[in-house]
Amino acid sequence: MNDITIFNSIPELATLDKQQVAKITSRLPEYHRGKALIGHSTSQTSYSLQTMNMISDSPLSRMKQCLAQIGKKYEALREAYFKVEEHKLEIKEMVKNKDEKSQLRVRELESLIESISISMENALREIGMFQNMYDSIKEKNNIPDNWSEKDFENQEIEHMIKSSFRLAIQDLSSSGRVSKAVVEYWEQLGIHPQVGEIRARNYLVLIQNKINNAEQVTINDMYEFLDAMVKEFGQEYKKALERIGLTELGSEEFMAKGVTKPQ
Repeated sequence: MNDITIFNSIPELATLDKQQVAKITSRLPEYHRGKALIGHSTSQTSYSLQTMNMISDSPLSRMKQCLAQIGKKYEALREAYFKVEEHKLEIKEMVKNKDEKSQLRVRELESLIESISISMENALREIGMFQNMYDSIKEKNNIPDNWSEKDFENQEIEHMIKSSFRLAIQDLSSSGRVSKAVVEYWEQLGIHPQVGEIRARNYLVLIQNKINNAEQVTINDMYEFLDAMVKEFGQEYKKALERIGLTELGSEEFMAKGVTKPQ
């Protein structure tokens, strides 16, 4: 069922005349074209610089985020597929009936299928986008095709240390004090909270001095600071493990090894 049919079927309106309705109808093809191109809720740029950057401390964590996004889009695509198939079956039953109500339902279902198909196409393109991101991250960081769960777990400490100090910078910049959450985060990583806070405060003082002296400051300054925190505190988690009574992170015995069979 096309737009002209739908709009011509609208009863006389109190606030719009036929010329205004015709003008709206004539511009609907551009709406459908635009929706098919950029009708998805989030732009690819936003996905690249916001969704990915939120966990930018480790390539495998970024790859994990890609997998999570692919999973969401795949489930949406799968659900839409079965909805379309249900509508097609209902149409087959309805076309057998010649009454007006059945024919109206057929037109409604055809319109729904067309709308769902656009959503399915958008989901497919987003899956392709995240697949390309995944492949690019893996290639740029020389991650082998048969990476394992152990590889992922091995980089988690680095990721968590950087995340904790990034949060500390945010807290100190916005409120002048580190939050309870950051203090707990550091303790879990075996980092003494007061030492962690001093490191973060010293970094901010250093940056402020550079700004005051009209020296160039870039995001790389923060990245270098986070890398330095990993070098200083990268092994402190072992003290926290010992305190808990554990000898390893997780259980290597039950970690997935390398490439699994296709699902």
